[in-house]
Amino acid sequence: MTRRTGTRGLAALMLLAACSISTGWSGRAEAARCSADADDNWSCSHQHRYNYYWCGWAYVPRAVRWQVPEGTPPPGGWPVAFYYAGTQPTDFDHAFDRDQDEAFGMGYEPQIIHELLDDPYLTGKKYAVFVADPPASGGWVQAWHTNVVHPYSASCDAQFFPDFFGEIKSGSYGAASQYNMNRRYAYGASSGGFNSSRMAVTYNSGSGNANTWRALGIVAASYATCSYSCPSIPTLPANHPPTKFWHGQNDPLVPLTTMLAYYNKLASGGFTTQKIEHPGGHEFTADTIGPSGIKAWFDLHP
Repeated sequence: MTRRTGTRGLAALMLLAACSISTGWSGRAEAARCSADADDNWSCSHQHRYNYYWCGWAYVPRAVRWQVPEGTPPPGGWPVAFYYAGTQPTDFDHAFDRDQDEAFGMGYEPQIIHELLDDPYLTGKKYAVFVADPPASGGWVQAWHTNVVHPYSASCDAQFFPDFFGEIKSGSYGAASQYNMNRRYAYGASSGGFNSSRMAVTYNSGSGNANTWRALGIVAASYATCSYSCPSIPTLPANHPPTKFWHGQNDPLVPLTTMLAYYNKLASGGFTTQKIEHPGGHEFTADTIGPSGIKAWFDLHP
């Protein structure tokens, strides 16, 4: 297969150049669902469908890609990890297939999925992975609505997520019994990181959703309604899940202080939280995989 090269479309809105930092873990196992080529470009097998839902008076599709681990699901089903990508071109590319040298650290996206699906370090913990596209937000751009549509209840995302979660439970993505929707995890970058926070704010209460989110991972982002700055964060829900941040000290799009406002609010409120600061910018780094990574964080919070 011919590999892609160069910066993709509007990805510059999302992340900055990848860092080359050692993971500190050795003996990486070859995966069943994911694999790397000779240039360490990762890809993962996956399924794809369009999840139709009502956004106002329009019945619109949202692309969803997903995969389950090989083998028999554990009792109750696979815990489910939802990845929310940052601002991106409309359905042109996706996290299951990246070049290692892609701009903004996006080469780490399939490596994170690899760890979730394949458990290469034999922890005994695997996750089903869902990657839904952000909504089309004008022109060639997809971006999550969590911090750009007010009130949020008027957004397409507010209509999409109840339908999406309901379709997983009803069997639209394969046998519902293979998914443990009482053990949900969310992680995301940039726009998708803000949307990961939205899971704690809006979708961790009510019938079928209460107390289902076990942990969050937020890369280059902050609280659900913040953006470049974060002047005020409201009282956090009492069941806010454990949250870890990965953030660049020189992030020009979401400054470090914006993340720290959320982190400090969690810490002062007695919530479980951690952060990793790196010297880079608005990007994934190798800290998001291995012992300091997203999967390792989720493993701590079953």
